[in-house]
Amino acid sequence: MLCWIEVDLDSIAANVHALQAAAAPRQGVTAVVKAQAYGMGAAAVAQAAVSAGARGAAVARIGEARRLRQAGFREPILLLGALDTEDFSEIISLKLTPTLTNWASALGVADAASAAGEIGNVQVKVDTGMTRYGAPPDEAMAIVRGLRNLPSLNLEGFYTHFAAADDPDPFFAHQQLARFLAICQQLELEGCALGLKHAANSAGALRVPGAGLDTIRAGIALAGAYATGWVPRVGSLRGAVSLKSRVVRFHTPAVGSSIGYGRTYKVYRPMRVALVACGYADGLPRACSNRGRVLVRGQRAPLVGTVSMDMAMADVSHLPDVEVGDEVVVLGRQADDEITLDEFAESAGIIPHELLVRLGSRAPRIYLRGGEPVLRATLACDEVADLEPVTS
Repeated sequence: MLCWIEVDLDSIAANVHALQAAAAPRQGVTAVVKAQAYGMGAAAVAQAAVSAGARGAAVARIGEARRLRQAGFREPILLLGALDTEDFSEIISLKLTPTLTNWASALGVADAASAAGEIGNVQVKVDTGMTRYGAPPDEAMAIVRGLRNLPSLNLEGFYTHFAAADDPDPFFAHQQLARFLAICQQLELEGCALGLKHAANSAGALRVPGAGLDTIRAGIALAGAYATGWVPRVGSLRGAVSLKSRVVRFHTPAVGSSIGYGRTYKVYRPMRVALVACGYADGLPRACSNRGRVLVRGQRAPLVGTVSMDMAMADVSHLPDVEVGDEVVVLGRQADDEITLDEFAESAGIIPHELLVRLGSRAPRIYLRGGEPVLRATLACDEVADLEPVTS
């Protein structure tokens, strides 16, 4: 292989345990595996998280949940995103838990459950400051009250989402948590059973005391990232993802020549440049051009020139023993050094979440246990085999 992604399932499990210890959720962790588990591969990551004690998974869209079920995942799946009326029946048949933010959706899901002779689990999301998908407090409370009159639905949970838990000052997250708990208290005083109460994402779980509640929605923390430098390094998260490639040839460019697209790097001294079979189509952002680092033979080598779609160049002048075929680590550990997800994202000028979901689908995912490969997955084929006409 010339370029591949390794996912350490032992590290996924260790990160679940670290979050449970740090935030003490009463019902464990919910593994957020939307967008193919942030590029790591949803099926393997969800199963590893559940095996480590997670209570279930969460995704954004029904297609993601469908693929999890097809892969044999039988634990609870929370749908975090918006609902389409045409999906209500499938939500019930796949035994998914949709998020309700309006009464019309509640009625639609209730009708689908009733028609199937099932009782569907649902959760209600209240907006406490994110101003996104959650229902305003009055509407959310009305939905919760109204669910008592829909016998085909069971309120499994009630939750909110922090807008700024990873900011330098987490005061707003504390305000949101206080608002959420006040709403919960009011509903419970009215006799409403809310089921699972949750608020914390990865950053909130590590940064906002008391936010763990019944479960944590852990996404980026499963990969071993802390989201920003402001999130305290508690819990000893372990990097779970590596992006690796190989040296495929060398150049010894003349002084005065240039390297790569746009001639952005001018050669000012004799040097030895390694061509690496990894580009922005594989997950090495173009923004890392002339500023990123890779690991070769346990040493750091700076990227020179513009990162191409399929290739990048690294200055290995200080590493005379490097050979064609040597492993290059773009993200992850090699020998005694490590390029962490947080460091890699900073060099690209983006957040770790965005960096991970940019990992190229053509690079195979190799899953490790005990340091040895146990599973392999390809997230996309080179050809589209099942084109279908679109009918109006």
